Amino acid sequence: MAHWHFWTTPEEVDERQPLQLAGMPFRLVFDGRLDNRSELLSRLHIDPAQGISISDAALVLHAFGCWGELCFEHFIGEFALVIFDEQSNRLICARDALGDRTLFYASRGPRLIIASEPWAVAGADGSEPQINDRAVAHYFALKATEDGQTLFTGVYELLPAHVMVVDSSGEHKRRYWRPDPSKKVRYKTKEEYGEHFRSLLEESVRCRLRARTPVGVLMSGGLDSTSVACLAARMIAAEPLTTISYVFDELAECDERVYINAVRDQYGLRSIQIPCDDAWPYKDWQAWPHNPNYPEGNPYRPLKERAYDRAHTEGLRVLLTGGFGDHLYSGADDWLADLISERKLREAVREAAIHLRYAGLRYTIEQGSLQRIARRFLNTIPGGRSLHRRQIASAWLTPAAAGCLSMGIAGVDAAFESRANLIGVLAARGSSGEIYHSNRHTLELRHPYRDRRLVEYALGLPAYLLYYRGLYKRVLRVSMRDILPESIRTRPRPTSLVSLFSRGIEREKAFLQSCYQTPDAVWRIFVRPDWLLKRWDVHVTPETDGPQALVPWLCASYALWYRSHRVLNQLAL
Repeated sequence: MAHWHFWTTPEEVDERQPLQLAGMPFRLVFDGRLDNRSELLSRLHIDPAQGISISDAALVLHAFGCWGELCFEHFIGEFALVIFDEQSNRLICARDALGDRTLFYASRGPRLIIASEPWAVAGADGSEPQINDRAVAHYFALKATEDGQTLFTGVYELLPAHVMVVDSSGEHKRRYWRPDPSKKVRYKTKEEYGEHFRSLLEESVRCRLRARTPVGVLMSGGLDSTSVACLAARMIAAEPLTTISYVFDELAECDERVYINAVRDQYGLRSIQIPCDDAWPYKDWQAWPHNPNYPEGNPYRPLKERAYDRAHTEGLRVLLTGGFGDHLYSGADDWLADLISERKLREAVREAAIHLRYAGLRYTIEQGSLQRIARRFLNTIPGGRSLHRRQIASAWLTPAAAGCLSMGIAGVDAAFESRANLIGVLAARGSSGEIYHSNRHTLELRHPYRDRRLVEYALGLPAYLLYYRGLYKRVLRVSMRDILPESIRTRPRPTSLVSLFSRGIEREKAFLQSCYQTPDAVWRIFVRPDWLLKRWDVHVTPETDGPQALVPWLCASYALWYRSHRVLNQLAL
C-alpha cells in the first residue's frame, strides 16, 4: 500500500499514509475530504476539542471501527479509499456517492492491482496495455459502460457509491447509496424553496473553504460560479477573495467582464482576468499535456491551463468552481409534466401559453416538454417504461461501434434516467478526470454543486422550480436575491464559447484536414467517415452546439491519444 500526499486541509498536514491507529487492526490509504466532520464526530462520540486535530483519514478509521462497511453511507464529501482489515484478511475499497474521486482495479491471476489512475493499473505488470474497443465505442457515443470498463482491456473503474470487498472467495461489489425517487420536496412558496436551497449551497461552500492555504474561485460571469464567489466572499469578509476569470477583447460575444466586474465591485474581490482570445481549441495541439488515462475531453483545455497556472503562481492550492451547476437543474424539461401531475392544471395552461409565446412551438417540441408528458403516462402502464428506454445508436457511429454499446445508462436508476448527467458515471468522470490536470499545477478543485445534500434536494424539486417563464435555474435565482448582483441574477441567457471553438477550426484547418482525411485514421473504426467529412468544418453556433458538434473533436483527440499511447509503449519496451 502506498499513498502520494497532497495536504490541503489543516488537519492532515504531516500525516503519513498508509495510516493505522493504535488498537485498530486496519490500514488505510485515503484520497479525498469529508465535509460533514462535525456530524461524524458527534455520532462517534468524539470530543470536539479532540476532533480538531483528527484528520479525515483518521475519522474514516474511527467510523469503520464503529460501523464497519456501513460507515460509507454516513460520509458526505469526496473520497476514494482502500482499507486492509488484518483481522479478517479482507480488502475494502470504496468510492464516494457521486464519484468525485475514483479507483481502478484489475485482476491478474492471484493478484489484484488497485490505483487511482487506469494507466497505472494497466501498466503495473510491465506488459503493454491493450485498448478496449468496447469502451472506445462508448467514448465516441458519449456514454459510459455499465460495468466500469475503461479504455484499457481488463481494467475496471469502481462505480460511484459502490464498495468492493475482496477476500478469499473473490470480489464482492454493492451499491451503498442511491437517491430515493419517492422523496419529494414540497413547500408552499418559491421563497421557502429558495431559502432551503441557499442554506444547502452555503453549507457546501463553507465546507469547501476548509483549507491550509487561501482559497480562490474560478469564476465566469454565469449564475453558478458567481453565486459560489459571492457566498465565499461573504464568509471570508476579513480578506479579499481571489477570483480567476477568462476575458476576451476580440470575441466580444464570449466576454463576461460586465458580470465579472459587477461581483468584483460589490464584494471587493481581487479579480484576476486572463485574456484568452488566442487560446482557441486545437492551437499548438501537439504540445498539449498528455493524459495517459484518457483522450483530452475538453476542447478548451488552453483556458484551463492558463487559469490553473495563474492560480499556482498566486499561491492558491484550492480552487472552488461553478462546475456542474448546469447539471443540478437538468430536470428542468419536466416543468410542464410536473405541473400536470400535481394537478395544477390552470397554472400549467397559463405557463404553457407564456412559454409558447416566448419559445415558439418548434423549440417546445424539440426541447421535449410534450414528450415528457407522454413518458409520464407510459410509466404508469405495465411495460411502459421499457418502451421509451429503447435507444437508437448515434448517427455518426459505425455499425461495429454501435454493436458494442450498452442499452442502459451506467449507474443510474430508471427513475432518474433524465438526471443521468447529474448522478451518472459520465458526470463523475468529468469531475474525477480533471484531477489529473489540476494536480499537475498542485491544485485541488472543489465543486460546491457536487455536494450530495444539494444533489438530493435538487432531485426532489418540482421541475417548475428549475425552469420558469423562459428562465432556467429558478430556485437559484430566488435563493440569491440580495446576494448576487441583479444584472447576473436576472440575466436570461448564458454566454457561449462557440465563437472561440469556431475560431479554432478556422485557424487550424490545415492540420484538421490532414487528420480527418487520413485513410487509415484509427477513429474510422468507430465513426463513419462519410458522416464526419461533411461536418467537421461546419461553423458552430449556440443553436447548433451539441453532441454532434463535439464528434470531430473526439476523433482528433482520440487519434492523438492513441498515437501517444503507442509511442509511450514502444519507449517502455
